Amino acid sequence: MKIKLNLSSEYREKEIVINAAQKDDEVQQILDSLKDVEEKFNHLNGYLGETVYSLALKDILFFETNDRNVYAHTTTNAFLIHYRLYELEENLPDNFLRVSKSSILNIDEILSLSRSVTGNLVQFRDSYKQIYVSRRFLKELKERLKQRSFKHEK
Repeated sequence: MKIKLNLSSEYREKEIVINAAQKDDEVQQILDSLKDVEEKFNHLNGYLGETVYSLALKDILFFETNDRNVYAHTTTNAFLIHYRLYELEENLPDNFLRVSKSSILNIDEILSLSRSVTGNLVQFRDSYKQIYVSRRFLKELKERLKQRSFKHEK
């Protein structure tokens, strides 16, 4: 078996391709392992008081630090999580983007990005929650939003 890794700034999304003559036990074992890895990175434990919740990443609007704690915000709650922002940034899928020193957002859940006197404000679908985007990260966010619109139009 050969393993090959191609890295390029041109790639916007991670893709795994398996080339095989037939689907045998080895191929099935690789597929099962990949599904386990994917499942591991699709959920996160969040805490509200003494209760632990399994949060699907697709349901998280953004992550934010507050008083040395990191919170995962959904449309209705903010769950304490036991990761640092830099750890999340390294391990989250490509639809999450750091937008300030203290926050990472889910690009798929953005309803609007607007400029105001106080800064660049992101509003989310089906939620009253909003966060500010640092000027340093604004260009990358706009670029990713453009790419998102092209993907949805296809």
